Amino acid sequence: MRYLLLVVLGIGGALALARRFELGTAATAVALLPSLAPAYLGWAAFRDDRAESAVVDLDAVADQLARAVQKQWDNEAEIRRVNDPYPLPVAWRAADADLVEPWHALADLARAWPGGPPGDPARWPADATGLAGEDAQIGEVFSQRLPTRRLVVLGEPGAGKTVLLIRLLQDLIERRTGGGLVPVLFSLASWDPTRQRLEKWMAEHLRRSHPGLRVLASAVTTGDEPIDLAQALLDARRVLPILDGFDELPPALHARALDALNRALPLKQPLVLASRAAEYHAVLHQPDTPVRVRLNGAAGIHLLPLTRERAAAYLRRDMGGSPSSTAARWNGVTALLGTDAPLARTLSTPLGLFLARTIYNPRPRPDALRNPAPHPDELCDATAFPTRDAINAHLFNAFIPAAYSSASQYPLRWNARQAHRAFVFLARHLQTDCGGSTDMAWWELDRVFPSYTRPLAFGLPVGLAVGLSIGLSVGLVAGPVAGLTCGLMGGLVGGLTGALRPRLQQSGALSIHLRIPSRSPAFTLAVGFVGALVVGLAVALSIGLVSGPVVVPVVVLTFGLVAGLAFGLRLRLEQSSAPSVRLRLSFRSLAVGLVAGLVAGVVAGLAAGMLGALAGGPHSELVFGLAFGLAGGLTGGLAGGPMTEGHDLGTTVGPAALLELDRRALLVFGLVRGLGGGLTGGLVGAFAFGLTFGLAYCLSFGLTGGLAGAAWTNFVLARVYLAARRRVPWGLMAFLDDAHQHRGVLRQVGSVYQFRHIDLQRHLAQQPWPPPHERRLTS
Repeated sequence: MRYLLLVVLGIGGALALARRFELGTAATAVALLPSLAPAYLGWAAFRDDRAESAVVDLDAVADQLARAVQKQWDNEAEIRRVNDPYPLPVAWRAADADLVEPWHALADLARAWPGGPPGDPARWPADATGLAGEDAQIGEVFSQRLPTRRLVVLGEPGAGKTVLLIRLLQDLIERRTGGGLVPVLFSLASWDPTRQRLEKWMAEHLRRSHPGLRVLASAVTTGDEPIDLAQALLDARRVLPILDGFDELPPALHARALDALNRALPLKQPLVLASRAAEYHAVLHQPDTPVRVRLNGAAGIHLLPLTRERAAAYLRRDMGGSPSSTAARWNGVTALLGTDAPLARTLSTPLGLFLARTIYNPRPRPDALRNPAPHPDELCDATAFPTRDAINAHLFNAFIPAAYSSASQYPLRWNARQAHRAFVFLARHLQTDCGGSTDMAWWELDRVFPSYTRPLAFGLPVGLAVGLSIGLSVGLVAGPVAGLTCGLMGGLVGGLTGALRPRLQQSGALSIHLRIPSRSPAFTLAVGFVGALVVGLAVALSIGLVSGPVVVPVVVLTFGLVAGLAFGLRLRLEQSSAPSVRLRLSFRSLAVGLVAGLVAGVVAGLAAGMLGALAGGPHSELVFGLAFGLAGGLTGGLAGGPMTEGHDLGTTVGPAALLELDRRALLVFGLVRGLGGGLTGGLVGAFAFGLTFGLAYCLSFGLTGGLAGAAWTNFVLARVYLAARRRVPWGLMAFLDDAHQHRGVLRQVGSVYQFRHIDLQRHLAQQPWPPPHERRLTS
């Protein structure tokens, strides 16, 4: 670092002497060009020294992540009322033999592993039937009875697979020792095995849910590119993946997903995969598939229906227990349990019991006498509900009104009709706009815009914001004509930037990630040049309209080359940067900014010098170009790089907190970088208009970059659009949080919301739109 600073100071001194003694362009260039190689070497040496000296304690990182995961799922289990009034004792048997590996093959495989089997072979059962168990035994089954510790959990819809996975995760964390594997629950519904490698997809999930894992792990590298702590944990096999919702992937991708799992996760990597039994059976027995894929090295269990006694006891206990009069409300229903009646099959699953008790077990409320709760005996009407599908539809229809009834202990901001309308829309949005995904990700809400309206929807607000800021700033300095002219040109650039952003932005990328799609160096440099030349053209035109057309080509080339080269280099060098929520000095980013600024300054200075020589003007443009590059690199490094995540590794970030991070990133990256660029432009002349003009322009373009880069902008525009059309409430995030925390309609998995059950989502997605009561109002 000292060597690099000496080089920078030497270049700065050379520039000062060249200006003091009015050296020519050629003499200054000859003197300064040889210093670029030492500058780069100094930066490279500094980078390597920091990488070698950094020590990443992955054991400590894993321990902190385990604490965060434990707290996250303890809270989620409480919200889902898993222990209210008590956990349902779900039982299981061994999975069918044709769905898993032969038991003797699993035992032989584990014994042959280098270093020996992961557990004690004396505790392995003689055959797969020894995997049978119930409730709290799931941790023992996985940790001690499974030779390979690879498990497939199968069950019918609503059988309790996800809750069993949560119990397994909690048990594994309790059994975990320091530095051991960290169980993490992933929802497979958002994974596309044809486009995403499993490790990259899991790393992105970890980054969103645990922002502290975005910190660069400098001592752990893959090739020449640094990686963050999330990827380092996965590469070191410190994460135990618990993969839920295999059946929620499109059926056409099931075989490819299993093949991708086998390729990505070695046999010694423990894992859990959950799926509906019918879908998993179908993928292994496709008649038109020459090659059948199964999960390598995995045993399996199949969840069993709840017994009549357990289902009846659970319903009665939720109403105070026998022999109370309130519990007697269920006598007619419990008499049918254990039979072949459709109602009995529905209530043999935890999902059916949850829906039934939410609807028919009233809670204390002031209007109980005037507005009594429905009686569960209506479920026994075989004429009204002749099939299991009919009963399920009735329970789904009655669930949201019950969740938003006056019986709730939490204040109601939205009534049942408003909630139903919003949930129907959101379910249809997931089905039609998001390809059937179960993940309700706020940064994907902008998909509601039709393709032909997206440019206008995103370009107009950004253009107005930038145009007003430029116009007012310049108008105060140069008069209303100049302000109007510059405001129009700046607004045009901002509008074009916003309009093109949806086409250029990677799907699902958040601005706080600062992640550029992995491309070749030529591509990233080209993106930088093109973008900066467009901006340079707008700047030059607005300045030319005020000061004359002579300056236009000089400004276009100078601004375009400086910003383009610097931006291209930063894209290439900083595509693994940490997110920004608080400022802290980053020497690596400062070094990157200095190198990029110096290189760009030389190119721009030479270009401006040649243009000045051709025009017969002074030869000092090189000095100003180099000064601009040096100052720009310095302030760019200070303003663009010193951003580190303000959350520790023990923090789990939900959807609302992630939205707040993205909003703060808009302000930090837009305004701070704009301020740095404005100071640079003003200090070196800002194209002859002074500091105020430089600040106005660069702050405005900083605002453009912030608005155009943050997913928060997309979300706000989409929310306003939908709320104005009465699709969702104005306070959408508060509504979703209330539905998760207090109503039980949604669940939270990492940084996204999901419907309580995918069958509820599919039921709502099939409801007519607009809802019937709205059609009556508009007819």
